[in-house]
Amino acid sequence: MKKILGLVASQRKLANGEILIKEAAASIGEEFELELIKLPDLNLQPCKACYACLVPNQRCPLTDDLYFLLDRIKEADGIIISSPCYALGPAAITKLFGDRIIALARQLDELWGKPCVIIATAGIKGWEGYTLSALIANARFMGFDIKDAHMFMGALPGEALVNPESTARIRALGASLFGKPRQSEAGQCPTCWSDLWKFPTPNHAVCPLCGQEADVRSSENGMQWNFGSAGHRFEKKSLKEHFQVWLVDQVKEFGSRRKELSIIRNRYKGQDKWIKQNKEHDDN
Repeated sequence: MKKILGLVASQRKLANGEILIKEAAASIGEEFELELIKLPDLNLQPCKACYACLVPNQRCPLTDDLYFLLDRIKEADGIIISSPCYALGPAAITKLFGDRIIALARQLDELWGKPCVIIATAGIKGWEGYTLSALIANARFMGFDIKDAHMFMGALPGEALVNPESTARIRALGASLFGKPRQSEAGQCPTCWSDLWKFPTPNHAVCPLCGQEADVRSSENGMQWNFGSAGHRFEKKSLKEHFQVWLVDQVKEFGSRRKELSIIRNRYKGQDKWIKQNKEHDDN
């Protein structure tokens, strides 16, 4: 029996993301056990950039639910992530979780290749923003094998499954979790599936997430994308190099250049006016 972990980013009960996860799990074609975690219910604190977790065998010093969540992910055979689109991006809790990647990257060997499908929801077509691309990037940073990802439309709870096309799509997405992955769609990066592109020079496109490059030309048949150097940022070797080697070297370099850099930093040290909440007054 497969164990599936569904990570729900919405605060709502029986919201579109939750019911889509349940429909996807029901479509895998074999016996399964679905466990759900509502991410906003967890105590996940912002990364403090202290880099204590870079020390071998050292955990993040923050006392929150990060490692509870990590253990549940490790126990699962497959992961389904869902998030609504808020202000053109995914729910903030997904970014908060993603920002802890420095600590999570120490577990990359145990997370690598775990199958994952991603569900995003938005209320209005054309207002999806960067939601799906951000969710895909977070999951790839953790080493998940992204089998499928899709943006579903529906502003009201339950609306995402009103039309038959959406039902068929979520069932296909669920079936891919332990089956064949889909291919990139038109307009998406063929390496990481992001639909965001930068154009540093005319006719030259670069995926800002993985670094995939493309030559873009207009033709009688429309825009022609000729993909060149493939992105490598989400390869296991690159992730390990960045989070387990480069960052460690940066910490060492800061130690050796502390005096030099302090000369610059001390220019901005003074009578700062920081505004903080008066909790005692607020409680009254």
